[in-house]
Amino acid sequence: MRIKSITGTTRTPVALLLSVVGLLLISNTHASIFDVASMNITGGGYKVWDSNGSPIANPDTGGFIWSFTTIGPDTNLVNGYIGDGGGGLPFSTPDSNAIIGTMWFGAPANIYTAATNLGDDLTPAGTIAGGVVPFGTLDDINNTIEMDLSGLFGNWSNIDFNVGTGKSDGFTSALASGTWNPLTNAYTLSWFSTIDNSVGGPCLPTNCTAEFTFEGTANAVPLPATVWLFGSGLIGLIGVARRKKV
Repeated sequence: MRIKSITGTTRTPVALLLSVVGLLLISNTHASIFDVASMNITGGGYKVWDSNGSPIANPDTGGFIWSFTTIGPDTNLVNGYIGDGGGGLPFSTPDSNAIIGTMWFGAPANIYTAATNLGDDLTPAGTIAGGVVPFGTLDDINNTIEMDLSGLFGNWSNIDFNVGTGKSDGFTSALASGTWNPLTNAYTLSWFSTIDNSVGGPCLPTNCTAEFTFEGTANAVPLPATVWLFGSGLIGLIGVARRKKV
């Protein structure tokens, strides 16, 4: 059996089905924005400027780059809130369940995510706004990544503070952004945020400002199952058409 298309070209059902499959593949190629399905953090660091805008040197290295000293067992930020801010630990003890940890002037800072701060000795729970579970998108044409990290907190010396995105302070980034390699899934993600003056030291009398960077891998949400089912159905129809032809 042959079918005449709207252009007047005569095609078999098999040819028409193959054309549809081709169009689906082409449309998928141009659908370049995908949700982040999973991710991890393998490294990174940050820079900090004091309330006068001067960079703060790391006393251990003398440089202006502060590295993450620990990486927790769960760094898949998009899978739910992670960590408890080191609750119940002495202020001088790093939290092994934190997303990441760093040393800040002799004491560990533990990073976690939450809708509001989880509280400690000096800042009661729920007194600092956080955000939703982190989420983001990957662009496999422009090779970029963007994420909402508004629920990211630090805890240092029994003090909670938000270090995420989306704060309306005229400095903090609306979203974290960076590069993503769709072949290796490697990403580098950066954002600017304020650090509340409650942490004291060089952040007095007003807030410090900081630039944070995460490095790791991020995976895109796979094609919806309905697309694969549709493709399987088309292949099955092609097989039926061929058998009828024989």
